Amino acid sequence: MRNTLVPSASRLARLVVLCTVPLFCHVVSAQVAETPLRMGIYPIYDAKTTIRIFQPLADYLSSELHRPIKLVSAADGRIFLDRALEGSYDLLWPNNASYLQLRDRGLVTVIARGEPSFRGMAVVLEDSPFHTVADLKGTRITAVSQDSLAGFIFLKLLFSAAGMDITRDATVSLAPKVESIPFLVLSGKADVGVYVEDLYQRSYAYDEAAKQLRVLVYSPPIPQFPFAVREGLDTASIAVLREALSRIDGSSAFGHEFLAELRIDRISRADDASYDEFRAYYQSVKR
Repeated sequence: MRNTLVPSASRLARLVVLCTVPLFCHVVSAQVAETPLRMGIYPIYDAKTTIRIFQPLADYLSSELHRPIKLVSAADGRIFLDRALEGSYDLLWPNNASYLQLRDRGLVTVIARGEPSFRGMAVVLEDSPFHTVADLKGTRITAVSQDSLAGFIFLKLLFSAAGMDITRDATVSLAPKVESIPFLVLSGKADVGVYVEDLYQRSYAYDEAAKQLRVLVYSPPIPQFPFAVREGLDTASIAVLREALSRIDGSSAFGHEFLAELRIDRISRADDASYDEFRAYYQSVKR
């Protein structure tokens, strides 16, 4: 007589598989949860400042996601973009120019952005003889990047409007670190510094610099750098990150301090369509 209490070999094999699949899935899920997301921050600040500003954000998002988030950056904007093109970052805070290049390749999607918009500006010494863009012929200009709307292109357009060519009628150099620009003007190594407005009051050192500098001209309003995710990041993580970022409105101690550091009022939900108008404008001025 067949003993029904003892399973056959084939039935035993099926039981083993059924019993171990949930355990396997749990192990895989645990491994995914323990794998850090890499949050890439565009290098407009020095390393120490980047950590001070963005590590609390990484900690907050990690607690919401229940997954470690590793804060990373790069030595300069070119390296940052190269790494982003390689897919090295899961969550990004790129500058607008980098975002547009990544977007056009279908590599990232915007999930949130800071509000309100910001401006670029050109600064000179307080007692300099320069008062209009037309006065800048023959000057030495230090800027962020030839691809930066706030850090170069807007001034290039103003030169054109004044009947000049910025590359022919001025000497342009690019600063390896954005935060060095006002000090290059103060030290006499440049006559004009071009960079983003909200960097103007970053620290006591900048406050002291501001007292000796004068804003010659501002750019039109430019949207804040976006928070974006790489193509292929799972939808559940994207939903949590978007919701968590959109709750940063200054009502918490962390949110208040983080927004104050970035000189913005809040972070709002956004998508790629939120940058369509800016993308069209940027492409037109780049021609």
